[in-house]
Order: sequence, then C-alpha cells, then structure tokens
Amino acid sequence: MPEGAALGANHPPANRLVAAPPLLLFLGIEIALIYIVSLGDLRGQIIHFWYGAGAAFLLYSGAALWVLRRREGSTRFILLAALLFRLTMWNSPATLSDDIYRYIWDGRVQLHGINPYRHAPDAPQLTPLRNELHAQINHREIPTIYPPLAQLFFLAAAAIRQDPATIKLGLLAFDLALCLLLVRLLALRQQDPRRVLLYAWHPLPLVEIAGSGHIDALGTFFLMLALYALVATRKKAAACALAAAFLAKLVPALLLPTFWKASGSARYKPPRDLLSIDGRLPLLCFPLLCLFGLLPYLGVGSDIVAGLSTYLQHWHFNDLIYSTLRDLLKTIDPAAALHARWLCTALLLSTVYYAIKNTADPIRAAFWLMGAYTLLSPTLHPWYLLWVLPFMPFFCRWSWILLAALVLLAYEVLIDYSLTGIWSEKTWVKWAQYAPFYLLLAAETLKSYQKSNPEQPRSV
Repeated sequence: MPEGAALGANHPPANRLVAAPPLLLFLGIEIALIYIVSLGDLRGQIIHFWYGAGAAFLLYSGAALWVLRRREGSTRFILLAALLFRLTMWNSPATLSDDIYRYIWDGRVQLHGINPYRHAPDAPQLTPLRNELHAQINHREIPTIYPPLAQLFFLAAAAIRQDPATIKLGLLAFDLALCLLLVRLLALRQQDPRRVLLYAWHPLPLVEIAGSGHIDALGTFFLMLALYALVATRKKAAACALAAAFLAKLVPALLLPTFWKASGSARYKPPRDLLSIDGRLPLLCFPLLCLFGLLPYLGVGSDIVAGLSTYLQHWHFNDLIYSTLRDLLKTIDPAAALHARWLCTALLLSTVYYAIKNTADPIRAAFWLMGAYTLLSPTLHPWYLLWVLPFMPFFCRWSWILLAALVLLAYEVLIDYSLTGIWSEKTWVKWAQYAPFYLLLAAETLKSYQKSNPEQPRSV
C-alpha cells in the first residue's frame, strides 16, 4: 500500500471551511515573503533574506505537520495560497542569481536568427545585439549550456518581451502546473492530495522559481508529467514527457533505466525481462524524440556541447562528497579533480543499479536517483534541490525538506562577492547545511530499516 493510502478514501471535502491554524500559518508565510520582497536587491542583504526565509520555513513546517497529522483543510485553499505566494515573489527582482539574463540573451539571439550555441555573448559577431542587459550575463566568454527545449522557451519569452518578469511569469505557470499535477498523482496513488503543500508552500520554489526564475521549473514539470503518465500506463505520453524533461535540463536521462523496467512486463524477472522489448516500444522512441528536439540547433556541430563541456569539467560549488573525495586524492593524485568526478559518476551509476534492483515503484526510484544526483554533483546551487522537492508529497523526508531550506545558506558567498568581486566559499556554510541533513537522514534511514525489519520474537 502506498504511503498515506489510509487517507485515500476519506479525503477532506474541498469546500470545507479553512481551519484557523493553516490560515494563520498562510498569513505568516505571506508576511515573510512580503518582507523579502521589500528588501529589494538581496545581494547586499543576505542576512535579512535569511531572516525572512527562515521564518517562512518555520511556518511552512507547522503547516506541513498540520496536513500530515490532521484531516481538516482544503486542497483548493492550499493551491490558492501557493498561487498568492508565487505572485508575491514574482514582484521581487531576480538578484540572488543572474542566470535569468542568460535566458533573455539566448532568446534575443534566436530572435535574430542566430544559433545560441554558436557564439558566446562576448563574441564580436554578437556586438550589434548588445544592450543594457548584456553586462549582467554571467560567464559571457562561454557559450550557452542550456538544452534545446529550454532554448525554445527562451525564444518564446523573448518574442513576447525581453525582460526578467516575462521569463519568471512563464516559469511560474509551469510551477503551478506542477502543483496541480502533484495533486492528480497523489490521488492516483490513493494518497491525500493535501500533501501537495509539502512542495507548494516550501520556500525554495517560491524563492528560486517565482523569485529568481530558474529554468529547472520546466524540467521538473515534464519529469513529474512523465512519471504520472508512466503510473497511469500511458507509455507513449511517458516517453514524450521524459524526452521533454531531458531536452529541458538533461538530468532526467538518469531515469531511463527506471522507465525501461517499469514499462516492461508486470511479472518482471531479471535478467531475461530486462532485455525484452515487450511493452517497451514507445520508450524506444526516446532517442528519436531527443534527436528531433536537437535538430534546429545541430548546425553548429560539436559546438553545441562546448559550454556544457566547460561546465562539467571545471565548475564546482557548495558540494560535499565531490570536494571531500578530491581533497583526499590530492596528496597522491595530480588529477584528483578529474578522478573525483569519475568516482562520483561511478557512485551515481551504482545508485541507478540499486534503484532498479530494489524497488518496483518508479516514483520512489526517481526520488532516489534525483537525490543521489544532487548529493554527488560537484555543483549544488540552491535551485538544484528543486529536482528532489516534488517527491516530498509522496515520501515525506524531513531530512530533504530541511536541506532544501538550509541550502539557502549557500548564498553567503554573495556577501563578499557583492562587495569585492571575490567568490569565496566558507567551510562553516557547508557544515551548517550538510551536518543536520546527514544526521537526520541517518536517523530516518535507521527508523525505516527497523520498521521494515521488525525484531522477531524469540521462541521459548
């Protein structure tokens, strides 16, 4: 029985009056968000931003506990509140990250008939296109790293208006669509649809999507759409949605083995059934769908991966496992950074194997894989947790919920950077994020193990 299925037959009626505690918690979160918006440019006010985000998270935690322990409340109210939260943060300037200016630039370049993978923003060939936003683009010497579906989104937004508000509004719409999709998927799994609050009210998507406008919202929507279609046995739709998720952010390619297993026979018997194509023909179209999405941009040849290659080889930030492995190897290995990346890749592939072998639930497997990717990645920007948070309504894990809030401490790096231009991470910031997370994760894992393996009574 899926987690929370006991509530499936007795969901609270949608038209029931809102109970006082969630209403007060909603008002408290809204006040915290208004406070964050009132700060304006957050780069020079990180401490005050933490105050607002911390208050919002504490109130969110109270609301989450209410939903998990009580049956009062309305899914409709939760969704309407989520909409108001996002519209509030939409009014804030995108100052915690400058990625959105690259999005606008890529759309602008395409409007002029130029392949965004062909030239870096600082290339002399693009000088005539430069405007007041050009100076705000990050890594202007590197070509774009964003996949084709993201590029089509940038193009569509630029065709409407070339400003951050348009980009954010489009991504906000996908985020709201994700909330509605989670409600449908919870109902399909016979779980309480009010559990959507665990995603919809969390401060992370409010800050990183409605506030900063990160393209991950596009990828997470299509990823969860693919999982919904898979659970609903709509295999063609699942293959198409998974291809769209891949073309939005590449990361969902990790789930191909999970989709392959789940698309096969219900009487799965490895290894024979793993090689069978029975029931898996729609998934065989995945490469063709991806190729179709790439076609408009393939004219640049190998340059299509130039920016991505630079990112994969050199960038790292706010990581723990990768940096620990790299530091351990430094004393004996001159190529420690490269080999640490390969070790992380091996660990990630091991997680793929473990997920395929140990669970028949594709949503649980996807949760494990997205979590492993997040922890093993050499780069963990706060918005990368957006790939894990949509799984919380199905598998409430307070360790991950907490990490998705503590990861906002990573913006400490902006305090010095905004003043000196020096990007310098502090050791205490990593410990403050990861120590509580791993301790709580270990406790949850131990509790889960004890629950699934109860001690057998001794025979007399």
